[in-house]
Amino acid sequence: MRSIGSTLNLLLVSPLYFVWTVVALDLAQTPCTTLVQGKFFGYFSSFAVFPLNSSLCSWIIQNPDPRRYTLYMKILKPTSVCDHQHIRTYQFDSFLESTRTYLGMESFDDVLKLCDGSTRYAFLQSNKQFLQMKQTAPPELESWPVRWKPTKAQERDFSVEYLVVGNRNPSKAACQMLCKWLDACLAISSSSHPCGIMQTPCSCSGGEVLDQASEVVGFPRKKEDCYKDGIYLENCMSSPKDSSGVEFLGGWNPWSAWGDCTKDCGGGLQTRMRTCKPLPNEGLVCEGVLEEGRLCNRKACNTNGRYNSRSQSLRSTDNRKREDTDELQHYGYPAPQIGDPAAEEWSPWSVCSTTCGEGWQTRTRFCVSSSYSTQCSGPLREQRQCNNSAVCPVHGTWDEWSPWSLCSSTCGRGYRDRTRTCKPPQFGGNPCEGPEKQTKFCNIALCPVDGNWNEWSSWSSCSASCSNGTQQRTRECNGPSYGGAECQGHWVETRDCFLRQCPVDGKWQAWGVWGSCTVTCGGGTQRRDRVCYGPFFGGQTCQGPKEEYKQCNDRKCPEPHEICDEESLASVVWKETPAGDAAAVRCPRNATGLILRRCILDEEGIAYWEPPTYIKCVSIDYRNIQMMTREHLSKAQRGLMVDGLSEVLQNLVEISQDGTSYSGDLLSTIDVLRNVTEIFRRAYHSPTSGDVQNFVQIISNLLSEENREKWEEAQLIGPNAKELFRLMEDFIDVIGFRMKDFRDSYQVTDNLVLGIHKLPANAATDITFPMKGWRGMVDWAKNSEDKVTVSKSILSSGLTETDDSSVFVVGTVLYRNVGNILSLQRNGTVLNSKVISVTVKPFPRSLLTPLEIEFSHLYNGTTNQTCILWDETE
Repeated sequence: MRSIGSTLNLLLVSPLYFVWTVVALDLAQTPCTTLVQGKFFGYFSSFAVFPLNSSLCSWIIQNPDPRRYTLYMKILKPTSVCDHQHIRTYQFDSFLESTRTYLGMESFDDVLKLCDGSTRYAFLQSNKQFLQMKQTAPPELESWPVRWKPTKAQERDFSVEYLVVGNRNPSKAACQMLCKWLDACLAISSSSHPCGIMQTPCSCSGGEVLDQASEVVGFPRKKEDCYKDGIYLENCMSSPKDSSGVEFLGGWNPWSAWGDCTKDCGGGLQTRMRTCKPLPNEGLVCEGVLEEGRLCNRKACNTNGRYNSRSQSLRSTDNRKREDTDELQHYGYPAPQIGDPAAEEWSPWSVCSTTCGEGWQTRTRFCVSSSYSTQCSGPLREQRQCNNSAVCPVHGTWDEWSPWSLCSSTCGRGYRDRTRTCKPPQFGGNPCEGPEKQTKFCNIALCPVDGNWNEWSSWSSCSASCSNGTQQRTRECNGPSYGGAECQGHWVETRDCFLRQCPVDGKWQAWGVWGSCTVTCGGGTQRRDRVCYGPFFGGQTCQGPKEEYKQCNDRKCPEPHEICDEESLASVVWKETPAGDAAAVRCPRNATGLILRRCILDEEGIAYWEPPTYIKCVSIDYRNIQMMTREHLSKAQRGLMVDGLSEVLQNLVEISQDGTSYSGDLLSTIDVLRNVTEIFRRAYHSPTSGDVQNFVQIISNLLSEENREKWEEAQLIGPNAKELFRLMEDFIDVIGFRMKDFRDSYQVTDNLVLGIHKLPANAATDITFPMKGWRGMVDWAKNSEDKVTVSKSILSSGLTETDDSSVFVVGTVLYRNVGNILSLQRNGTVLNSKVISVTVKPFPRSLLTPLEIEFSHLYNGTTNQTCILWDETE
């Protein structure tokens, strides 16, 4: 086991302090395995890691934290060409030593292509915890898949540089190196060789990176190239900057200092010059002017307009034409000639400043003065434009890069590219240099990887030394990953072994079932048997008893007078039953369930039959509606839309109008109404006014006189008045808060009147119930003196400030005959069948003003002031 670091100290990386460990990680290490940890930059040669005389060596680098760092690699490929790639490259998340399984393994062979000599360099980017380069087979085997065409060992060598860069705030030194790699990667990219660097945390742009890319991949850098505005200028030379910081391009030396002004007043001219520095043996001609001028000393002269020349070499102009001539000279046009016998002849015109296109020519003269001569007038230097017959070549230039295209694959490794267009050269200019298209790999999402089986293990030893033994072998499933399919097939295989017979002892089979008791009471016995299987081939017989007994029915037999005799009642035969037991028969054909009838003892100890009860019998129609409502509630609890609930309520109204057949129908209906209230409580179903009316009508139908006897039986195990009031209270709570705006709802039926009021807490009003003038009010409620008054002072939340969203829901129900049907209290002192129920939601903090209830107590035509107060807390 070796550990290597960086052999090239190319980067000065700021110290990074972190600790990471490898827990239970073997990575199938061998003495020929190199594991790199804690290195941010390094280099190695393939001969150092994969010696020629070794086999199955591997090199592994660990990313300290894939969430914070990304690993990049640059590979200089071997100069020789091989038939098959013998170095495989992978990235993976972790390695399980117990199952020899690599988790999240992904190959980089199609990125590196070490055997492809069309490109000298390869680059890749890894975002997982481990990156491994591994030999695939030993070189001494005849089936060795690599056949190197050259014989020199040096031509098989390749080198690797690796760089670990932080995803956030990477160091400047690391970004400089990574940007060089990126530009080199893109420069050599093509459709068949996409760039392996998909993205970087660095900002790689501008001429600096492009200027360095050619050096990274080993291309010679052209010294005559100049980079300006994102493109290279051919046939120009960069010159040093002057004191003002302006950089001169095109091969010019810096400008000289400005010369003296030609005049002390009235406007003179200053000039400066520069020289061209061509490249050796190139004959390069710079573009631009050799000399430029500017105006100076523009202040006015004295009144007589006379001035003296500062020097014979300075220009002198005529007072009348001074401004005109200076302006013409400034723009490079020749000034008008003024005859002067004291001036020398003009020199010949100079060579044109450019070899193509428009340039400038100059000529000069001197002023010869003497004591008797007059002053010279006119310019000492003239310029004129010159046009060469040759047209200047225009080199091709690149347009901006297009945006990167979409990834070619929605998962796994794809590629994306971008292009640019070359503006074609003109008049013999050079074409655009560089690639027209760049391609790089991309990986938007990980593709599902189906599980694949590892190799089978060796067969286990035989499970028995004789007779029919078995051997097993197993295999592990590698994966799946990223939502792939599980491995298909069995993970274990079994086969027979050692096929010789062994002595087999007898073995008891399982005990049989107990037989029937010998008597029905007074104590009897039961018996069960078991069978011995075997023995075989000289084995031992079964040990232990073959039969087993136990006592049964040891209770005292009832006396004849403690047994209910067989009886036929309502076409049903009730069989003989001891006291304390219940007999059961099936309900009639129009219902499901059982009819129950108990046999009990009277005060003298004589057995007799109780009347049969139909609590467990539910009519088919009621049963169907009950099951349908439970299905709707199940959908609502899962957040699904509920359709057809209004039809269910309408059907229940029609069925219940004819009364119920059994007390179980009442219990089934109460269960349906509870489930409907829970469905209304969900936001997925908004109850209609028809749903509210049908709900109240069903309650009224249940309280009809036809159901009185069935209520008496149902109350033995089912709902009473308290549960009915709670059902109505929950219904008022749900419907009231789901009412739109602030509206009142009145529902009038034969057996109850319901009023629901939704009031804002900050604008509540008194409520009087029932409303005598309400349309459709029944006579028993309209003509009675029963009245409930709810003061607005009751509707207070107790908060000092109440917002507009605070509301109260008040529900008032007047029952006509619930007191006669359902038991209100144990003593049964109900004097009036009418009951008023008032519900206020949310519950007020305090009742400063009590409810005013005027209840007309009439029983058999007499007035009785006794009032039953229902307290739910009892």
